[in-house]
Amino acid sequence: MKKRKGFTMVELMVVIIIMAILGLAVIPSLMGSSDKAKYSRAWSDLTAISNAFTAFYGRVGNLPTIIAGPLEEAIGNESFDGMSADALLQSFLGTPLDEIEDPWGNPYQLAGNWKSDTGKGHIIVYVDKGTTTGGSATFGTGITVTARLDPYSDNMPMAKLIINVPTGEETP
Repeated sequence: MKKRKGFTMVELMVVIIIMAILGLAVIPSLMGSSDKAKYSRAWSDLTAISNAFTAFYGRVGNLPTIIAGPLEEAIGNESFDGMSADALLQSFLGTPLDEIEDPWGNPYQLAGNWKSDTGKGHIIVYVDKGTTTGGSATFGTGITVTARLDPYSDNMPMAKLIINVPTGEETP
């Protein structure tokens, strides 16, 4: 009797069927992962932007004047330590401000009333709701932003308060 080398067709088919069944069991669990990863990345970006402002404040003891709008357009044109405010903030982020976008392709938004001449006000960074349902986030600062809701965190609005130094003009 001759010794056989290799596998029979039946053995190969059994292995392929087992692999297909295992693959089909794993695919549904991976389907929602990319959507959840987008929300996770957006929270991480909000934290990074907040930390960049904190580092900016730590370095120069003040922040640039903020107007509401996209991150790259909301920063005033003051100079600090011989650098423009946007260049200094960009140095802490490690990425050009015009290239910082949320996972859905939109720029992160800033809201606030920070004035560099008084060193008072507040700054909020948030993910624009875009075409999705948004939720209100109020931080006791007198400004409410409508941000994208995170379905993986009890529909919490995706917004972070960066700094809040009362100006004395807030309403109770």
